[in-house]
Amino acid sequence: MNLGPAEIFLLAASPFVGSFITAAARAWPDWGRVAAARSSCEGCGRALALRELVPVVSYALQRGRCACGKLAIWPLHPVGELTAVAIALAAVFAASGTAAVLAALFGWALLFAALADIRTLELPDAVTLGLIPAGLAAAFLRGGAEMAAQAALAAALGFAVLAAAAWLYRRLRGREGLGFGDAKLLAAAGAWTTPMALPWIVAGGAAATLLGIAAARLAGRSIAPDAAVPFGPGLALAAFAAHLAVVAAGGYWAAPGWPP
Repeated sequence: MNLGPAEIFLLAASPFVGSFITAAARAWPDWGRVAAARSSCEGCGRALALRELVPVVSYALQRGRCACGKLAIWPLHPVGELTAVAIALAAVFAASGTAAVLAALFGWALLFAALADIRTLELPDAVTLGLIPAGLAAAFLRGGAEMAAQAALAAALGFAVLAAAAWLYRRLRGREGLGFGDAKLLAAAGAWTTPMALPWIVAGGAAATLLGIAAARLAGRSIAPDAAVPFGPGLALAAFAAHLAVVAAGGYWAAPGWPP
């Protein structure tokens, strides 16, 4: 692995990017708080000092509580920061230069969507819909018009598959199962991968979600059989892994004979 300026920057910036992403997911959909000039304590409202903004370290030193002692820090803060670092590491190992930067940006956008889904059971349209044209542009950079056409087909198929599944579940069970946010996220995943990756993304997302439920139950958390469980985090993880596989394969991961 050769570390150039782009790779070094990604690794150095990743903890701070993760801190911002986690704070933004905590505030979403209140974009006013997301764009605030200074981070502040949710308990007392005071602006946080620089020593309270060091990723992971501040959380550990403060034992998970704001320095004022009035409020516990969101437990997913250090998780989001460490995950952002892991995303940068994975991007640097799988690619280099522009491809590594694009992979990290894709992963960080997915991280924001996943954290927002965990907190609100909703996936932000700004991410799911915004990643579609971004993915098509990235595909064009990787392989020109042919790769972009393949990504567009994958995006359309991804949305159609999960949207149809959501509609069918609602008709059969009379309640929401999958949301259209999940369909939009799979469309975005398709735009960043290929049609052949879609089954793996859905299977990987389902497996990751089931593992998350099992881990929560082992930790003593009670989850009712009909409880709403976010599918976005598992789907995001599988989408990022699939994109890295596409990049590592040189841009193409398609059926024999494609492109025609």
